[in-house]
Amino acid sequence: MILWLKARRAPTVLTAAFFLFTILAILIGDVVVVLPSLVGGTQTALSLFVPIPLVAGLALCLDSGLAAAEAPAVRNVALTDVMLIGATMLSALAVGYLAHQYLQVPPADTIGRNALFLTGLMLCSRALSQGAAALAPTAWTITVVVIGFRSTGDAYPWTVIAEPAGALHATVGAMLLLVGGLVARMYTSRKIS
Repeated sequence: MILWLKARRAPTVLTAAFFLFTILAILIGDVVVVLPSLVGGTQTALSLFVPIPLVAGLALCLDSGLAAAEAPAVRNVALTDVMLIGATMLSALAVGYLAHQYLQVPPADTIGRNALFLTGLMLCSRALSQGAAALAPTAWTITVVVIGFRSTGDAYPWTVIAEPAGALHATVGAMLLLVGGLVARMYTSRKIS
């Protein structure tokens, strides 16, 4: 197990990515900036971008490994990867919840949900094309900023990450995409690691 963690670079890369995610979740708070979009300047919460370092760090950890050693492995490496992803996502949800409850950071309650969605997107795109996996969450976030808002400033339901905390469809969508990504990871792990 220790060799697997070192091969995945979880103690260094994932710890640093999680630390950055936590700091950004606390510091960015409810900062809103005007970013260009197709409907003019849209006021966008910077918190949409907070999960990207965590998801990128997780993608890097999943991409690093010893393919020659993992192919004939007795232990189920894919299951271990899924446990690492699950622990990371539970920690992201906890950071969002704690930042919202105890530090009164308004958008922090959506940061965990957005991390689930973007991780699921990364895992699904990784099953299709390993090279595009790390870019998919960033591309989705930029797409949401550019075309995801109505002229009234309200986000379209398909954006998921721009939806408010109480949006049930966004929570369900994030969970379903994460589960789909975990299933994809289980079935494609030995083919692309």
